Amino acid sequence: MSADARPPDVRHKVRDAAIALFAQKGVRATTVKDIARSAGVSEGALYRHWPSKEDLAAELFAAEYTAMSQTLRDAAGSGPAPERLRRVIHHAFHLAESAPDRARFLLLSQHDSLPLVPQGQETPVDVICRIVAEGIAEGSVVRADKDALAHIVIGAIVLNVQSHVYGRQTAPLSTLAGPIADAILTGIAVPGAKP
Repeated sequence: MSADARPPDVRHKVRDAAIALFAQKGVRATTVKDIARSAGVSEGALYRHWPSKEDLAAELFAAEYTAMSQTLRDAAGSGPAPERLRRVIHHAFHLAESAPDRARFLLLSQHDSLPLVPQGQETPVDVICRIVAEGIAEGSVVRADKDALAHIVIGAIVLNVQSHVYGRQTAPLSTLAGPIADAILTGIAVPGAKP
């Protein structure tokens, strides 16, 4: 059997099934039996890789959350901070639309799981804070508390994704990314700096 023809490994199948179930039912309401059944594996196979459902949820949250950091950093690219922030907003909305289960899982799990993300791992918040700080240093973002300015950007992303996930925001996020980026950058970009 070639490497490409191998069946997906147990961990991969369990991760995908767990994210879908956690997004649909929440971590507390999802059982190990639910995950095993959905993944097509035995409960014992699941327990061989994770001591508990909570450990699985925490590992998944940390992996998904920190992976998002890399994709946001890559999407930001280089250039003036306002341009990079615009690309981050567009990419974050794209991620939420293209992987709705992952977006919902991250939103539903953040309260319990954020404290479990290992110290020193870059988070999406770190990425946005760094871009804002670089913008202040380069003179393209207004001089103000970098964390407060970053929270304006983060809040706009998270609240719009949350409204989309819960069905309150029915417009496609991709159509909202530009106007939201314009509104944020009008407030935090230095006039005359290229947003």
